[in-house]
Amino acid sequence: MLPLTWLIAIPVLLLLLWLAWRRPNRQRLVWRLLASVVAGISLMLLVFPPTTQQAISPSTAILLTEGYSADTLQQLLQRSDAEPQVYAYGTMADDATPVGSLHRLRQEQPGLRQVHLLGYGLKKEELQPLKDVQVQLHLSTTPAGTAAIHWPESVKLGEAVEVASQYKKEGEASTWLYLMAAGQVRDSVEMAADTTATFRLRYTPKQAGQFVYHVVEKSGNAADTLGQVPVLVRPVQEVGVLLLASSPLFEFRFLKNHLAELQHRVAFRTTISKGMSQSEWLNMPRHNLSRLTPKLLQQFDVVITEPQALQNLSAGERATLERAVREEGLGILTIASAPANSRSTSFFTAFQTRRLSQQDTRSTRASWADNTTATATAAPYTLVNTTAVAGLVAEQNDQFLAGAKRAGWGKVAMSLVPQTFPWQLEGKEEVYASYWANLLSAVAKQEVQERFWQLTSPQVPRPNQPLTLTFTDYTAAGADVPSAVVTDVADSSSVDLPLARHPLQPTQFSGTFWPRRSGWHQVQTLDAAPYHFFVQDSTDWTFTAIQERQQETLAFVAQQNTASAAETAVAYKEEPVSLIWFVLLFVLSSGFLWLEEKF
Repeated sequence: MLPLTWLIAIPVLLLLLWLAWRRPNRQRLVWRLLASVVAGISLMLLVFPPTTQQAISPSTAILLTEGYSADTLQQLLQRSDAEPQVYAYGTMADDATPVGSLHRLRQEQPGLRQVHLLGYGLKKEELQPLKDVQVQLHLSTTPAGTAAIHWPESVKLGEAVEVASQYKKEGEASTWLYLMAAGQVRDSVEMAADTTATFRLRYTPKQAGQFVYHVVEKSGNAADTLGQVPVLVRPVQEVGVLLLASSPLFEFRFLKNHLAELQHRVAFRTTISKGMSQSEWLNMPRHNLSRLTPKLLQQFDVVITEPQALQNLSAGERATLERAVREEGLGILTIASAPANSRSTSFFTAFQTRRLSQQDTRSTRASWADNTTATATAAPYTLVNTTAVAGLVAEQNDQFLAGAKRAGWGKVAMSLVPQTFPWQLEGKEEVYASYWANLLSAVAKQEVQERFWQLTSPQVPRPNQPLTLTFTDYTAAGADVPSAVVTDVADSSSVDLPLARHPLQPTQFSGTFWPRRSGWHQVQTLDAAPYHFFVQDSTDWTFTAIQERQQETLAFVAQQNTASAAETAVAYKEEPVSLIWFVLLFVLSSGFLWLEEKF
């Protein structure tokens, strides 16, 4: 084509030059000749556009996904001897070929052997077309904002809902984060500019039920909802409490009344004098409390007592109490003002202690599970922190005011806070209630769940994305696979959920569900309590979707063969040169010749 172009161009050029030369006016002759040459050449290049050869690598491609770095892309292109083809999947990018699926990418480049993947990555099912292609990762870091999030799936009424998160703030202005419930701000925290820190937002629900709270981010006048916090608030579980006191004590009197107000079943036995005792029953039928028997202890979930009351029991009663702990799961809490050194009660009181003060009592700052803190009057001792003891109430320097340890199926616990009723006298009813709710839930007999559901993955379910539900049935080893139904609470529509038995754990069954929209859902099967889970909006907690894609991309690449991709010969493709430059040259040169002739 090139020789033919010049064969045509040379006569045209000669004609234009002869026309410019033959004019009698010799002014601007050189400019006329130069313009004639430019006009002739640009005209020929417009008629016969030239092309350039560009080196390409048919075995290598660059795949851009959401969040890709333009700088990383530029570095890859600069260090490539042969320019790889650039594709964009799920994002917009200049000079990149958009593809709707990676199957299309494989069709575009049948000889593809290596892919450089940029951005936040892809889901594992999206990556399957690249299973026989070596994938080189250039993942982007997560953007500013929430980087991790945790909240309890369910709480008991009276317990606090705590939202804990890591937040990365960029820029010069600070940001406020709010926990919203029922349209009102319940807690807030300010995040300083250009920092990464952990924050906690807390709220104590006032009633049982299913609730959805919101975490809102506000910077200046701009506010944005980061995500929803679904929580199931369960009613306080009724427990049976047996109080044993060696003498009338205000601590036990106040505790008895408090537990009865919460509708717990309470029995109270206190020694009045030698050989005489007084018994009370609240929210339960009367039982003979004069002697502890196996039948009597079956009515209770926890026994709260003090060292002298344990000492006053007969050897047979202490043996019955110990057997109820080991074999029935009963919990025992001993409230002490000093270490109990009696060998006869060692099963219940054998905790290592250390003296901190020579006074009879001391004042300290106590804290417990829901981060409630209060000033408490404690014994001049502290529990030694050992691996066998789980702390229930803590004080400074990682010391414990109350702790519990396993004893067979049950727990034995000790508290060195002998008086908590002053909190009620001071009007601190919430502190008092929280303290005892924490101790009771930690020590009382635990209800054994033989059948229950769990949301296995992901952390934040979204519409039109798969989620995995797992049903555990400890009574079903070798039995048939159960049937399950998922119900959308909003419109009561239901769908069957096929389950498959776990190959290594025959008591577990899992199924995959694709929710159609956000909101509360319920899954249930025969002879098991229904399980509620919440499907978030697709825009909530966006960082979790990014983290999931990154983790699945890393796992996909880790399972691939890490052998290096074979080098292949460089190929070339012809790229047409842009015609705009030739158009401009032709217009300018021909325009000059026309104007020059007129003037």
